Amino acid sequence: MGKFIEKMNIVPDNLSLRLESLFHTPAGSAAHALQELVRETVELVELHMPQIDTSQVRRKLDSKRQAWKLLT
Repeated sequence: MGKFIEKMNIVPDNLSLRLESLFHTPAGSAAHALQELVRETVELVELHMPQIDTSQVRRKLDSKRQAWKLLT
């Protein structure tokens, strides 16, 4: 996975390490970390490919963020 990610031009910071750590993290924490990676990926899409409509993904991410706040 790391070699494939190294070939990518645009990725979230420390993507390889962060993905690998998901396999060694409790499920609840891993889900939150994965959600943050998805959020950062959407931000990169918006920055580098503004023609892509990310509004639907944003709405879903924002609604899930509200659910996380209610649980904590």
